[in-house]
Amino acid sequence: MVRITPRILAVACIASGLITAACASYAPTPSSDLAGTSWAVQSIDGQPTSSRSPSVAFAAEDRISGVGGCNSFSGLYEALNGAISVRALGRTEMACEGGVMRQEDAFFAVLDSAEHYARQQDRLVITAGDGRALVLAPL
Repeated sequence: MVRITPRILAVACIASGLITAACASYAPTPSSDLAGTSWAVQSIDGQPTSSRSPSVAFAAEDRISGVGGCNSFSGLYEALNGAISVRALGRTEMACEGGVMRQEDAFFAVLDSAEHYARQQDRLVITAGDGRALVLAPL
């Protein structure tokens, strides 16, 4: 039989408190005003999208997901004070008609290298480091 001494009880309480504090520090929090919003891409680098336009959803847990026009995708994002980065994007690998695939490739090229975002009235503009941009409207 194990005897619980005051010293063992104190160590167990401290350890429990440290574990609780560590877990609480990893609780998801909204990273920006994008959290909880969903958007349809209106144009990619100035070119209007086709009827199979990409869409993007920003979740509160720093997760991003959507459809590139043909393939679904998901990953992680960070957005704060106009700066944005998208990483760890995974996507399905379906093949679609040539025009849809070219549009999707252009969409992912901008999203993969996104550096800035701006809310302009009812639009969201995401810009890559080289100046290419996505213009999105709310869903």
